[in-house]
Amino acid sequence: MGAEGGEKVLIRLYERMALIRAFETLMEERARAGELWGTFHSSVGQEAAAVGVCAAIGREDLLVSNHRGHGHFIAKGGEVRTLAAELYGLPDGCCGGRGGTQHLYGPEFGFAGSNGITGGGIPIATGLAQAQKMLGTGRIVVCMFGDGASNQGVFHEGLNMAAIWRLPVLYVCENNGWAMSTPTSEVTAGSSIAARGAAYGIPYARVDGNDVEAVLRAASEAAARVRSGEGPYLLECLTWRIRGHSRSDDNFYRDKAAEKAWADRDPLRIAAGRLVASGAASDSEIKAIEERARGEVMRAVEACRSARRPDGSSAASKLYATPIEPSEPDPSVEPLKEGEFEEKYYWEAIREALCEEMDRDERVYLFGEDCAEYGGCFKVTRGMLERYGKSRVINTPISEASIVGLAAGAAMGGVRPVTEIMFMDFILLAFDQIANHAAKFHYMYDGRVRVPLVIRTPAGGYRGYGATHSQSLESRLLGIPGLKVVAPSTPRDAKGLLKTALRGGDPVIFVEHKGLYGTRGPVPKREETIPLGRARVARTGKDVTVASYSYGYILSLKAAEALQPEGISCEVVDLRSLVPMDAATVAKSASRTQKLVIVEEGHLTGGIGAELAARVQEMAFGYLDAPIRRVAAADFPIPAGRELERAILPSVESIVSAVRELTCG
Repeated sequence: MGAEGGEKVLIRLYERMALIRAFETLMEERARAGELWGTFHSSVGQEAAAVGVCAAIGREDLLVSNHRGHGHFIAKGGEVRTLAAELYGLPDGCCGGRGGTQHLYGPEFGFAGSNGITGGGIPIATGLAQAQKMLGTGRIVVCMFGDGASNQGVFHEGLNMAAIWRLPVLYVCENNGWAMSTPTSEVTAGSSIAARGAAYGIPYARVDGNDVEAVLRAASEAAARVRSGEGPYLLECLTWRIRGHSRSDDNFYRDKAAEKAWADRDPLRIAAGRLVASGAASDSEIKAIEERARGEVMRAVEACRSARRPDGSSAASKLYATPIEPSEPDPSVEPLKEGEFEEKYYWEAIREALCEEMDRDERVYLFGEDCAEYGGCFKVTRGMLERYGKSRVINTPISEASIVGLAAGAAMGGVRPVTEIMFMDFILLAFDQIANHAAKFHYMYDGRVRVPLVIRTPAGGYRGYGATHSQSLESRLLGIPGLKVVAPSTPRDAKGLLKTALRGGDPVIFVEHKGLYGTRGPVPKREETIPLGRARVARTGKDVTVASYSYGYILSLKAAEALQPEGISCEVVDLRSLVPMDAATVAKSASRTQKLVIVEEGHLTGGIGAELAARVQEMAFGYLDAPIRRVAAADFPIPAGRELERAILPSVESIVSAVRELTCG
């Protein structure tokens, strides 16, 4: 590129930086004036990093941003009008007013989402890169994050995975020297953030992040390497956040001399000085560029001010990509006739569902801890590596947060991952990526993205594994909007519900109780998908309803059989699906029997039973002749010793006792 060509490029870069500066300045004024609802995170001072990086990649390439993402959105090609509308909470905002300043989305120009969780976008971007490689799109993914995010565990997990699989992702750290109000130098070990790439064999570079031309050169070289198939790259841009962390931050903690020194290196001042010095633009032309930018932002602001405010009615929509249809037929309510089924183990039915869906849809793949050669901790996926190969049955590091984060990003990128978390206890390590990312994206981004992700995990006790390998944590997932939770009890339900989950567009936690893997039952030979959110009356009775799920359902059936000789007739309802929960079927049954016992293996306090009891009481209070009883694990960690474990967990005897108390007074 000749000198003249370079000057034209610099003018275009300056125009984009000036637009970002104008937007951030004017909108922060509106925020401080109380015109905008919520917080505001300005990127004033960091324009060169955003513009230089985005100029180095194509419109079709993807960029994942962070909470300070306005500049990234504009630099990648986003319109000021839709961005302003989002901050004003308007329906024509890029996320329909649902995302606000921290959660932006623009797939039409490759903006793959900004994120309010520090470091949270790193595994998402890594997963998007995995999807691009699997689909052969030729696109690369850029992940923008701050210096504070480099000390999050997912930074290291994400870089490790990207390096292992040579994924096409360019990690860009905008090191502005401050993790909110804490100096980066006080909390970050090592010579530089960029140098951390060496630990994972990732090439890296450091660049003056306030020099847009230097950033463009460095980012262009890095992007070319990533695009060529060499794998990830880590670029650190040294810059300075001129404003406070957010609109409520007055910057009292920063050294004034340092602020002045960085002000002298303002990225717009550097670029404008070069344009004037080279004769490519005069002072008046620079001023005209800035005035045009300011005018564009002011027009957007005025349009937002004059727009009709929404009435809030759209808030209760777009929770799921695949909505729950209560009228959808449920084939599993029909009994199977002789010759229509085969007896199969629970684990076998799960593997059969996985294989059938992988045969049907080449986008489905397995991704998790020891799921390949070993076949998973409970051997459910044994033999699938030989059948589908290493590109579709993938062992991961023991990095639960990034396993789920990568899978969520990959799902957003167009593939359909099935992850395996070895024990449900370990899902707590991935809770951020489940609750703050995968479950929220569809709603938060105004229904513009789908996250078709299934997370399989074995749960439960009765095996002597102790407190960290025996938990049933389903209730911890119950209050996460956007997530679906399934806990089948029989081989038939396991296969039919898993197939439905695999074909949907939402994140699903598929809970497999360890005590059920060896159970057998009829599985139809025909194709069968079972709708989520539908309970099943497994045994009819007249005296009391016993509602449960998973292994608790097995215990409930045994308790019902034990009570039959006493003349106590139990109706047993299997919830099957916890989110959405079919409380109506339980309430209808309880209205007939006038008594209800709820059985779960999770702990009593704050459990599934508490929620179900509240819902049933709202629906059927006038029909109940006695208080609802709950049978659950006592509120203690699950001990390993046989007798101690049995004392804590529900049992046939404890269910029988609860039913007797209700029916016999």
